[in-house]
Amino acid sequence: MKKFVIAGAFAVSLLGMVGSMAVAADDPIKVREELMEGIGDAMKVLGPTAQGKMEYDAAKVTAALQTIATNSADFPNHFPEGSDAGKTEALPAIWENKADFDARSQKLAKDAEAAIAVSSNGLDAFKPAFGEVASNCKGCHEKYRKPS
Repeated sequence: MKKFVIAGAFAVSLLGMVGSMAVAADDPIKVREELMEGIGDAMKVLGPTAQGKMEYDAAKVTAALQTIATNSADFPNHFPEGSDAGKTEALPAIWENKADFDARSQKLAKDAEAAIAVSSNGLDAFKPAFGEVASNCKGCHEKYRKPS
């Protein structure tokens, strides 16, 4: 059952990502926005779940974490030179510190995968793993995203 839930979550996540990429493949800013929106939507499930404001549902948690893992692994691929111009919340620091930015994105993907591995073990196992994921988001936003 666990493998089925994880496989299903991955398929849903991948289909969502591929669908959004097809729409905006020639616009890296749009692709970045859509990937980040997917992560934001996932956090709307994970945050309240970790806080006990939402009932723990392993399938929903796994799907949300898979979205984060998939999107964050792909995210650094959409920052070509010159894509800092236009309507973007990306700071120039991304292009100035590309290796660090890429490493942070990959760490987020790995931490989301680690959280997936424990998501079927319930809320108590999920919470510390989610803490790592959330910490990654915050650290990257502080350094590489314009304040909103």
